[in-house]
Amino acid sequence: MEGQFGWTGKILRIDLSNDAVTEERTDKFAPKFIGGRAMGARVYWEEVGPEVGAFDPENKIIVMTGPATGTLGPGAGRFSVVCKSPDPIPNCFFYSDPGGHFGSELKFAGYDGLILQGKASRPAYLWINNGRVELIDAHRLWGATTREAYTEIRRLYGDRAKAMVIGPAGERLCREAVIACGLASATGEGGFGAVMGSKNLKAIVVRGTGAIGVARPQQLIDIYNRFSRLVTRKPGEPGPQNARRAIQHFTQTRPIAVPFVDDSAVGEEIARGNAERRWGGCFACPVSCIQGYRFKDGLSGAGQCNEIMEVIEDEWLFHKGQKKIGKDAIEFGILCQELGLSDTQVMGHIYPRHNLHSANWVRLLIDAGLWTEESTGLPLARMGSSEFFRAYLKKVAYREGIGDELAEGQTRYLRSLVDEAKGEEQRRKALEVFEEVIQRNEPSYSVHWKIPAAESATSPRWAWLLAISTGVRCDHIADQAVNSRGEMFPADKAGQIAQLRREEGLRLYGSERALDESTWEGKVGVAMRMQHLAVETDSLPVCRFALPRSFSYYTPDLRGDPTYGAQLFGAVTGIDRTEAQMSELVGERGINLERAILVREGRRREHDISWTDYYYRRFSSWLNRDKLNQVMDDFYAARGWRVDTGVPTRWKLEQLGLKDVTEELAGRGVPV
Repeated sequence: MEGQFGWTGKILRIDLSNDAVTEERTDKFAPKFIGGRAMGARVYWEEVGPEVGAFDPENKIIVMTGPATGTLGPGAGRFSVVCKSPDPIPNCFFYSDPGGHFGSELKFAGYDGLILQGKASRPAYLWINNGRVELIDAHRLWGATTREAYTEIRRLYGDRAKAMVIGPAGERLCREAVIACGLASATGEGGFGAVMGSKNLKAIVVRGTGAIGVARPQQLIDIYNRFSRLVTRKPGEPGPQNARRAIQHFTQTRPIAVPFVDDSAVGEEIARGNAERRWGGCFACPVSCIQGYRFKDGLSGAGQCNEIMEVIEDEWLFHKGQKKIGKDAIEFGILCQELGLSDTQVMGHIYPRHNLHSANWVRLLIDAGLWTEESTGLPLARMGSSEFFRAYLKKVAYREGIGDELAEGQTRYLRSLVDEAKGEEQRRKALEVFEEVIQRNEPSYSVHWKIPAAESATSPRWAWLLAISTGVRCDHIADQAVNSRGEMFPADKAGQIAQLRREEGLRLYGSERALDESTWEGKVGVAMRMQHLAVETDSLPVCRFALPRSFSYYTPDLRGDPTYGAQLFGAVTGIDRTEAQMSELVGERGINLERAILVREGRRREHDISWTDYYYRRFSSWLNRDKLNQVMDDFYAARGWRVDTGVPTRWKLEQLGLKDVTEELAGRGVPV
């Protein structure tokens, strides 16, 4: 791909088992699979078969940037990590799209991607310095927290070096461990930190001084200025009617309102001069959603809103309603990052999101007499405090005591309580908790965020449910693509946004009611578009938080611009495509490839349907089983998938240029 704009033309492959380093050409995959998530899925399809386990040396950690990574594209600091995840039952394909600066630095070092395979014979880390690659003994890093590891890396290689690092949780193969990508970004769900730990790899450190060619620099500058304006407002400019909801859209289902930091306990500490706050962001980010804190007593760290919001209710209850977003919640996020644990998953242990009013499963276990302070070694009476968070998270990360079982993940742990119960009464109580918290039908073939906001999701709820039930992961941020709830806009714009919703529903989906939350009409098209845009965004890749789509509350007519992806792709690469072409050639091809991967690993329609069982219990006010099955039929038919199995059909795969995928599925006896 010499002379090609956007891509560097090289992918780095490293076999940790024998220290072999090779370079491969990016044009094996691009521009057909563009980059990021779609390219990672393609490598996975070719190299990680269904027989490979998550902790097998044959599993690959596939790190892929895209043509926009490292350019001035708004939010273009993202990259994708793909591998077989150890968290779902059974282990299966999964992806994550972290931010920060690692992806851009990898491009500056001359590589579009990185494929890691095998297992190092000793704890090691990678040092990539432009075209030079070394596998170095990690004795000085192994056992360190992510913060300690970053401090040592900066000492060795300078502040400009960027790194992906695992903490103690990843070293000990905790199934919900993350790969930290700086001190405020991580791979999130999927347990990728455990996969990296299984390969004896502590860190990947990269430094690059190269440049990325851009086809139309001035157009890219114009795109940055214009699209940055669609997601940010000027000082003093009116914001959304419900700004809290605009940031954390699920908070209305909780027993407390989530305040801004300014009107929280931490805000009071800042006002008194006991703490400082600064804002930061990922590479080329116009939003800067990362908050950094430093307290006078020495506590410091950074993160996004989700590092805090996982525990705000527990903190609030512990302090008897006198504290919201205080130092306890901040410390929880910092501890998760330093220990290398997923804040969204590890607190799934004690905060299943489909329960309301803090009816979490720790309290269910306590009420049932299955957990006591003596049996767990945890200060249960102080749940919601820093003392509890420190004790709990360290037990999980270091696999100490009960933490050894908890580190296997929520589903496995709660199942073990049922299987290992002493006596029928204990088993009955454990089973009640299991069925309250976990979906009843396994396997799941996915890792989902169980969000209580599905009843009031920012996207039309039927579409939201269809998209997450048939996808790889929740992908709830994809609802940004069609976000049009009235409360997201100034109060005096209610009539205007209602009319705009009808117009956009008719224009994009052929129905004025497509964006109407009170009906299922038109939701198949909305769900498909959400999925396509998610793949497109993750393959360029750019941050979904910074991505305006159909609507914007910072423009006079409230309209966004759904052609952003096509414009950015053209400006960077010089390859012109319409948004419809991007949707088909990137989004639809990517969704079908991922579906084929999951089908090869055993997933079928019954897994899509059974995963929604807990929704029937949770959302019985609007969810009807017969209607859902009917809409699912329509969705599979529109997708070109077999309605009886959810398997992509031969004609659909071949239409998308995936004939080899068809042949392999057929060769494995899968009717297509």
